[in-house]
Amino acid sequence: MRCPELDKVAEIIKNISQEEVLPRFNHLSVSDIDTKNSSEDLVTTADTQTEKRLTEELTALLPDSLVVGEEAAFKNPDVLNFLKEDKPVWVIDPIDGTMNFAYGRSEIGVVVALVYKGETIAGWLFNPVFNRMIMGEKGGGAWFENKRLKVARVNDPHKMTGVVGRRVAFKDPDLPKPVWWGSASFGYMLLVSGGTHYSAYRTKIIKPWDHAAGVMLHAEAGGYTAYVDGSLYTPLIGANHLISAPNKEAWEYLKNNLCAKKD
Repeated sequence: MRCPELDKVAEIIKNISQEEVLPRFNHLSVSDIDTKNSSEDLVTTADTQTEKRLTEELTALLPDSLVVGEEAAFKNPDVLNFLKEDKPVWVIDPIDGTMNFAYGRSEIGVVVALVYKGETIAGWLFNPVFNRMIMGEKGGGAWFENKRLKVARVNDPHKMTGVVGRRVAFKDPDLPKPVWWGSASFGYMLLVSGGTHYSAYRTKIIKPWDHAAGVMLHAEAGGYTAYVDGSLYTPLIGANHLISAPNKEAWEYLKNNLCAKKD
């Protein structure tokens, strides 16, 4: 399957973000915010409108493609079965870090991945507040503007810095305390550009809109990602521990030192 031009998709993402996300950043009313599964699981008008617009314009760009969006999947989990079909599938997180967005924090992202036959073939991570886009195609590298990105080098695994989900901790007391940003895409942007060494997430399920684009771009920048059982990541609903590191050796060190915080 031929992937649409990266720049065309990037333009769609930027334009919709300019029209649907930024005008609502720091300007949400009470009626713009709702909850889903819990009081911490927010959805805003910006989420729903951005996903609606991206769905319309990306399927128009690639006829016969399907869409798995976070908000659509919440309403109808059967949407996830699209990922098993023999068609290209756009995976969309309209605003990754909705809690941050609702509180006016800049660590957010508009995330798009293109999946085909169980494999992520292209990905886009966009922070609309900073107007920063990282994108790439499988086999073609990860790019920020005209710069090809590389993961950070590891000189001493004990000194690696990282970003994690809320329920992740490590046993080694010499490892610097990792940062929780509340946005997986923000963490992947740091990871892919060499701004930090690793990421680790523990959730009930690893959701494709949180990780499909980031993991692929991280691999294109030279990184290594796997579940803690050693199986490689795929853009489906997966096991609940996922670690990304600059190389397999660093990944092994992190896996061996991983311990879960109590819920």
